[in-house]
Amino acid sequence: MFFRFIIFLSIFSINFIHSQDLFVANNSYLYAKDVVVFVNNDIRLDTPTSNLYLRGDAQLVQNSDTKNSDEGKLSIYQNQTTGIYEYNYWCSPVGVADATSNLNVDFNGSSIHDPDDELDLANVTSTAYPFTYDYDGTATALSSQWIFTLIDAEGYADWNKVFHIGDIETGYGFTLKGSPNANNVLDFRGRPNNGTISVSCSFDGTDNQPNSGKLNYAETLTGNPYPSALDLKLFFANSANNQADLSGEIFFWEQKVKNSHYLADYEGGYGVYTPGPLGDLSDNGTYTVAAFEAYNGDGSSSGATTLNTTDFSPNNKRRFAAVGQGFVIASNVNGGNAIFDNSMRVYFREDSNPTGDGSIFAKNENSKSKQNEEKIIPISHNGVDYKAIFENPTIVPEIRLHTHINNTFYKENVIAFRESTPDNNTYNRFYDGRNINELSSDAYLISSEKQLAIKSINYDETATLPFGLKASQDNTSFSVKINKLNDVPTDVNIYVFDNENNTYTDVKNGAFEINLDAGVYNNRFEITFSKNNSLSIDEALFDDLKVFQNNTISQLKVFNPKSINIKTFSLFDVSGKQVLNDNSISNKKQLIYSTKTFSDGVYIAKLTTDTNQVFSKKVIISNSN
Repeated sequence: MFFRFIIFLSIFSINFIHSQDLFVANNSYLYAKDVVVFVNNDIRLDTPTSNLYLRGDAQLVQNSDTKNSDEGKLSIYQNQTTGIYEYNYWCSPVGVADATSNLNVDFNGSSIHDPDDELDLANVTSTAYPFTYDYDGTATALSSQWIFTLIDAEGYADWNKVFHIGDIETGYGFTLKGSPNANNVLDFRGRPNNGTISVSCSFDGTDNQPNSGKLNYAETLTGNPYPSALDLKLFFANSANNQADLSGEIFFWEQKVKNSHYLADYEGGYGVYTPGPLGDLSDNGTYTVAAFEAYNGDGSSSGATTLNTTDFSPNNKRRFAAVGQGFVIASNVNGGNAIFDNSMRVYFREDSNPTGDGSIFAKNENSKSKQNEEKIIPISHNGVDYKAIFENPTIVPEIRLHTHINNTFYKENVIAFRESTPDNNTYNRFYDGRNINELSSDAYLISSEKQLAIKSINYDETATLPFGLKASQDNTSFSVKINKLNDVPTDVNIYVFDNENNTYTDVKNGAFEINLDAGVYNNRFEITFSKNNSLSIDEALFDDLKVFQNNTISQLKVFNPKSINIKTFSLFDVSGKQVLNDNSISNKKQLIYSTKTFSDGVYIAKLTTDTNQVFSKKVIISNSN
């Protein structure tokens, strides 16, 4: 069969082209605009002059795992951030076409083309994008200096520069900076990727970069490897491998324009997406935006931070990754391989409005040139009824908590109300999202000793959520308030509880404000939904529980003759700074701690049981005796 025709179809009239197999002969082409092209098996682009052009919102979805072949090329457009200083995270939907295999093939810069006229979608002519080894891209050339990969990484030192000539295996992501062109459109041309794709995300068991902040897990830059949208909910739900080997979050890079290539001038961070319960496809998941930080020359945080970028959270919580979208995944313990397959592919039009429906490419500029206010529904071949999902989504109430730190930036934490949450008091993979941006001064939720940006709970008025604050210097100011409530019932109250001062502050109608000395405060503050909701102490149970400070020998002793199961023992000075913390107690009858290194003064000893009951005792330490 020969294809030599042009298709101009509206997405809302005829939106589906189906083919069992697709063969495009020599000197022929198939042009598709604003439609989904569905091919059940493979695509044969027979010769270098056999081409498939996808324009506007056109995408390609395939069903069979059979790989595509031959020398012809698929061409698909994607915008990147306009500017020579900002990174985009990419994952190519194509590889370099060849005549020797019918496999997914590696990608390099030769597959990035510059359209002759990106505004005239009927014009299919483009040329391979020139690259320069200068650090600044130009109006006619992209800089090769900023093409990096990140594979099985444990820190900044693992970024690998590949330039535009280096081959990048299918499914692995890469970074690239833009050009000063007002319309910065890239034409990806090559063999379309298809079928099962595997990328490595493996931790070797040894922390080779102990000061990187990435402890005991690995990260890989990957992304959507197909010329169609990718459902990140299905990325986890449809792969037992991904459920076992990956941490359960996906991280999106966001960056502020700073007009500098120097790392010390960068300001950016990672937003966090969690899919929620994998068995409920009508739950779109949760996304929290990045808190931007500045960096030192070695990639570590400089401690400086600034305001956030565009909030993409209304956009389906980042569930649908656009064509070409790169993102970072992390290993679960030692990890292994992440798997992509065709069951995760959908046709979901890329929206031109970051707060609208549709998949979104991570940038501040409009993704496509046109606007359309009609409701966008994904089209799938995988048996998922997206129409029913979009018409009857699982409503997940969200508290978007913003902590303004030192009057310079805010940190967002999200509390999501999900009835399916397995356990409010533990870290739940896929529900909870780790705090990957560990700032020098920070705010985060805590569960199972993990710092979290996202915490899901089965709402209970008596629930308490440990809330950590970290101050990099004395007199660091924190102002905690509600930025947004999404579908939260009006009768839900929200407080910050200060264990030290025994005070509740209503942050639904005001702000909790405090100045703290340098230190980490992981046991002092809680988010609660009612006042006085701390579980009462069973006085009879704790009659024999004693805390005794022996200043003669500089020892603090805890006597627990009834073998109460104690989860943590902490010691705080009068400012509320934690000076001692022990999480390895269980039901020991006696605990002994040296106090030789502590300054003289009044301290508060706090014991927390496995049922979250709290016993506090004032002690006086005097090493001068």
